[in-house]
Amino acid sequence: MAQYPPIDYLKGWAPIETHTDEEWEAIAQQTIDESRVPDGDVDSMALALKASAAREQQLRSDFVAGWGAIEAEAFAMNAAYSAGMGGGS
Repeated sequence: MAQYPPIDYLKGWAPIETHTDEEWEAIAQQTIDESRVPDGDVDSMALALKASAAREQQLRSDFVAGWGAIEAEAFAMNAAYSAGMGGGS
């Protein structure tokens, strides 16, 4: 069976932001400052930003796992067909 390089399913996608809690709080503060909402809740905004990044990471993990499973199934079907078990031999 031919060996192919691994597929980069996320090629061209921007990386997911990862920050320390302090960095998330600074980003939240900046977001609130730029929104001009004087009583914005920095802790809630930081929590929302972290949760959003975590959801994006999970979605990407699920996406890669799904495509990996499809690829593995395709290789298995190809191997079975090549071994004469494809029904056409």
